Amino acid sequence: MGERMMGGGRRPPPRRRTPWRDCMNPTRHTIHRNRVLVTLPAVLSLLSSVALGGVMAPATAAPPAAEQAGPQGAVLEDPGAGAAAAAAAATSDTFSDVPPGSTYFEPVTWMVRSGITTGRGDGTFGVADELTRAEASAFLYRLIDPDFTPPDSTGFPDVTDTRSWSYAPIAWMVEEQIVSGYADGTFKPSRSITRGELAKILFGVADPDYEAPSEESFPDVSPQSAYHPAISWLKSINASYGYRDGTFRPSRPIARGEAAQLLRTVAGELGFDISVVPASFTVTGSGSGHGVGMSQFGARALAAGGKSAAQILDYYYSPAKATWSTSRAADEIKVHVLSAEATTITPTGIEGQGQVRVRAGADLLATAGPVRLAEDRGAVVVTMPDGTRRRQASLVLEWTGTRSWAGPATTVRVPGADGAGAPLDLRHGRLVVTVVGGRLNVVTELRMADEYLYGLAEVPSSWPQAALQAQAVAGRAYAMANMGSLKAECGCHVWDEVRSQKFTGWAKESEGDGRWGDRWKAAVDSTLSRNGSGVPASTLGLWYNGSVADATYYSSSGGHTRWAEDVWGSPVPWLTGRPDPYSVSDAAYNPNRVWTATLSQATMARVFGLPNVRSVTFTVDRSEAARYVTATASDGTTSRITGNQFRSRAGLKSAWISSLRSG
Repeated sequence: MGERMMGGGRRPPPRRRTPWRDCMNPTRHTIHRNRVLVTLPAVLSLLSSVALGGVMAPATAAPPAAEQAGPQGAVLEDPGAGAAAAAAAATSDTFSDVPPGSTYFEPVTWMVRSGITTGRGDGTFGVADELTRAEASAFLYRLIDPDFTPPDSTGFPDVTDTRSWSYAPIAWMVEEQIVSGYADGTFKPSRSITRGELAKILFGVADPDYEAPSEESFPDVSPQSAYHPAISWLKSINASYGYRDGTFRPSRPIARGEAAQLLRTVAGELGFDISVVPASFTVTGSGSGHGVGMSQFGARALAAGGKSAAQILDYYYSPAKATWSTSRAADEIKVHVLSAEATTITPTGIEGQGQVRVRAGADLLATAGPVRLAEDRGAVVVTMPDGTRRRQASLVLEWTGTRSWAGPATTVRVPGADGAGAPLDLRHGRLVVTVVGGRLNVVTELRMADEYLYGLAEVPSSWPQAALQAQAVAGRAYAMANMGSLKAECGCHVWDEVRSQKFTGWAKESEGDGRWGDRWKAAVDSTLSRNGSGVPASTLGLWYNGSVADATYYSSSGGHTRWAEDVWGSPVPWLTGRPDPYSVSDAAYNPNRVWTATLSQATMARVFGLPNVRSVTFTVDRSEAARYVTATASDGTTSRITGNQFRSRAGLKSAWISSLRSG
């Protein structure tokens, strides 16, 4: 089967040109390179003895025994080397007969990515097949990529199909006097060429500043041989050290794998970028999240197995304990919901017509319509539906059906909130609007123990009650641990998104027309007690040695939770690693039990701060998560980052990595 062109016979897409290729002159056929100046007709006149017309190729002999590797990584050319079929299916730059790590993998991969070859079309490269005259023409043509318009006729009766992948390459090779036809007027595109012939062609095209030694380079290539300068030059640039028996075998038909190696090495001499780096890397892993504390899917599996909320919390957080306390039972938490130049707050009645009112200094402005807010020179400007405007350093918005204002149950909508630009509907609390950093800063203040937790959307409400209760306690403990001081950048205790906890307000509480929301509210209510006025008086939280324990949690582990110091640098007594087979059990129904991610070459280069990434290795820590990930560039430069950095920079679901491979 002949060498195929990309796209069913069309020229391959243009490749990134090196400086000398940008200077190709189609009239004079002159190539300006970074070290030499070559006028092709003059140089190629040297190749008359290797014009290939009428050269008869001998039959292919069996591969000889291999010799020891030459110095500096020179390739030992054995058509059988690395030609065993690979188990993996071929991709755009991997063939079944050129598996990764084999002798010709890098040169063949380079050819594919340079647009020089697409293989046989059957998933193979044909690494041990003899290179034909047509294929040699195509390889050189695509390497040089000349500005060439093929003629209507080549003059050869066996090269007439202008649509063929080989037509333009053969026409160009003949016009440049690199090859010629046979005495019978044919070109014989399917005839093999020899190793000596290809060596001399490449030597002539490269036109190096090289003086051949007077002694023989190989015992079967004498100094008087027409091939001696070319073959000794190939040896000098570490392109070839011949066969294991010390011979070069210039009359032997050259295999496609051998040709790929020679072509790549010579291309490097011409100034081409011949580095071979994977187009992408595939990461296989498990779990989702930072891995410290309670695994939510693990809690689900434990609850499904009959464990109580107290048992779940004890498993993931001991020696911290779930304990009842009056601390902060009725306190309010400040939750940041929006930063914007302007916004519009709209009330919606759940039972009857709802209203919203604005406290602007001593004024109290009420309406059932939308309220427009905007930042203006460091202050907040409110515009009511009737056009009334007020300008204050801060404003407070309240709505009916809340502790602040009796009346029909109402929600207010904050567009572009929820940490992802989605609208956020709030049923409880009030809004406080200030200016921070030249933008509106919108914070909702509501009672932490129940009103805030009702809107916590961290797990599906359909999960077992024990898992929901454990989540409510962990969520409350996290909130309490963050209520000691306000964050200056938001005037808040927590954010409404996953950098703190996912808070969706009324959407969670009313989920499933209230059916699922009621299940979640019931779980929250089961972890608190109220006084006669309905105000929370005592709550179930997580405590350690008399202080609230910051109960970090995440979606799922890869089978073992992580130590806080391995992720954040400092140890925490209750945040220690422990086996977590529950996260990856069938009972968890965990969608991230196993995941894969594909990272492009550009992404990997950015992640590691390297010009490119050729290979990657990683080590694991005591929780089987990636500890260090090390990348190596094509120039040998290495970069090592932590598994946590790799996860963050690459946007991976977790640091539990089981494999990291190219392709």
